Amino acid sequence: MVLFAVGTGFLSYSQSTGISLKDAYNNGNVIITQNTSAGTVPHQVVVANNGRDPIKVEVGDVLTSNSSQKLVVAENKSVPTNSSEVIYAYCLDPSTQAIVGSKLEASGTASNAIQQVIANSNIHDQTNATTAQLEIWILTSGVNFNIYSGEPVALVSAQKINYTTLRQMISNAKSSLASQFNVKVDNIKNINQSSTQSSDGTLKGAYHWFKSMIGMG
Repeated sequence: MVLFAVGTGFLSYSQSTGISLKDAYNNGNVIITQNTSAGTVPHQVVVANNGRDPIKVEVGDVLTSNSSQKLVVAENKSVPTNSSEVIYAYCLDPSTQAIVGSKLEASGTASNAIQQVIANSNIHDQTNATTAQLEIWILTSGVNFNIYSGEPVALVSAQKINYTTLRQMISNAKSSLASQFNVKVDNIKNINQSSTQSSDGTLKGAYHWFKSMIGMG
């Protein structure tokens, strides 16, 4: 019953009234602003809807910037007309730091693997969310991504930990990823085959997540 509710809830949201974040951005009806400093997990962005239609912000929506961190939306939320909403998002590129006040573009959808990591995470629990953030960096930048630049450096400072602790957290994240996707740690690099999907990528990601939850994936 719970799984059915999750599945139908997702489908209900996907089919709800409103336009996608990318369409709203392409139409010039939305302003997306980085709202949190480097090292925050998860980050927050402000989505301001200046159009005549509600906007559907969905898990997996990718947000890019020429100067700030590239992000992936971590929750489904509707933004009514003439209003703003704060949206949670994870970083995609560990080498770049987020800059408060930067304007972001809506551009594409994250891979199914990243969407599954997000679906299994808890954005309201920092320890859980930090593990998910590390898993996403491993998927996008490899198991040996540079922890001495960009967001990892800021994360160490923000969470008041040392690099030995961070390395252990990354090791744990690798094991978690291997378990989630039923692969060996050495094969994690093959999980994230593409960084973006078509417009139905979110639905596909939820479908694969749902299958994994009931033991079919």
